[in-house]
Amino acid sequence: MSGALSRYRIVELGDQPAVAVLGMLLADQGADIVKVERPEGDPLRGTPVFSVWNRGKNSLVADPQSNKDRCGLQGLMRESDVVIEGFDSGTNPYGIDYDTARNEKPDIIHLCIPGISQDGNATASELIVSAATGVYADRSADGSEGASFIALPYASIFGAMVAAPAITAALFHRERSGEGQSVVVPLYDSMFTAMGSAIVRRPDVPAGPGALSPAIARFYRCADDRWVNLNASYERSLRPMLTAMGHPDWYDALTDERLRANIEEREEWAARFAEVWLQKPATEWEDVMEDVGVPLTMCRTLQEWMETDHAWQSGAVVKLDDPVYGPMRQVGIQVRLEDTPGSIRGAAPILGQRIADSNERER
Repeated sequence: MSGALSRYRIVELGDQPAVAVLGMLLADQGADIVKVERPEGDPLRGTPVFSVWNRGKNSLVADPQSNKDRCGLQGLMRESDVVIEGFDSGTNPYGIDYDTARNEKPDIIHLCIPGISQDGNATASELIVSAATGVYADRSADGSEGASFIALPYASIFGAMVAAPAITAALFHRERSGEGQSVVVPLYDSMFTAMGSAIVRRPDVPAGPGALSPAIARFYRCADDRWVNLNASYERSLRPMLTAMGHPDWYDALTDERLRANIEEREEWAARFAEVWLQKPATEWEDVMEDVGVPLTMCRTLQEWMETDHAWQSGAVVKLDDPVYGPMRQVGIQVRLEDTPGSIRGAAPILGQRIADSNERER
C-alpha cells in the first residue's frame, strides 16, 4: 500500500482554494481524487498554483446543465467514499448535498467547506474571511493608512488542514459503525485553529512576561542590506546574544526598567544596538547565533527558501514534471507516515484526464 488512504475514492466538487488544497493533501496520502470540472475547466487552470494544488488527481468533465452528466455524477457517488464540496458562490451548481449523495450511497461522507455559516449556505471569499478574523496587518501605527492583506490564502490553507483530519475521523467512525455522515468545516471557524494562543485572553489572568528589553526589536538590517529576524525576548537568548556580539556588559542597561518610561534613552540604546548588526552580513549572523543557540534567521524570499539545502534534503520541496510548465518546484508531502508514506502520484491532470485506473484501489 503506497498510502494510508489508497482504499478510498473521493469526489472533489468546488472552486474554492480550500477544496483544491484538501484534495491535494488527501491525494498525497493515496486517495483516488476525482476532480469534477465544468466544460471550461477550473478557474485556476493555466496557472502554476493549479499545477500544485491539483497534482495526483483525476479530472472528470461534467456540465451542470446536462442531465446525462448529472446522472453520471450520481453513478460516481455510488462508487465513492467521500464527497468534498465548496464553491465561492455558496451554491453547488451540481445540486449534490449530503442528502443527495446519501440517496446514492447510504454510508457516504459529505464534507462541505463554506465561508462562514455552519449550515453551509453563506458565501465568503478569502479576503472576507481574512478581514473578519484579523488576518492582516495595519499599515500605520494609528491605522490611518488602512489594512494590508497577506498574499498567502491563510483561511483556505487552514480550512484544508482542519478538514483533512475531519475526513479521516469520519472514515474511522464509518469503519466502526458502518455509518456515513455530514461534516461542515467553515473557513471562519478554521481560523480559530490558526490563531491559537493569540486569541486566548482572560481579564482575571495577567498576560505572560513581556520582552526583557524594550529597546530590542525583531528585525535588523545587516551589512549586506539583508534583514534578520531574531527572538531575544528571554534571558536564555539575550545573554548569549550580547556575548556573541561582543557586548555582554550591555545586559543590565538594556534590561533596565527605566527604558520603558524614558523614551529618549530607549531610542538611544535601540540605535546603538542596531548599529552592531551592520557589522556583518546576515548569513554570518546566522552562523554566529546558531553557535550560541539564539533563535535567528535571515529573512528569505519564497524562492530562496525553496532552494535551501534543508528544503530539498528533507523533502519539503520536490521537483515534478508538469504538462504545462515542465519541471517545477512544488511542496513535498506534508504528513510523513513510516509504513504508509504516500506519494505524489503525478502532475495535475489535463482537463478530463484519468491518471490512475480505479481498479488500482485496494478495496
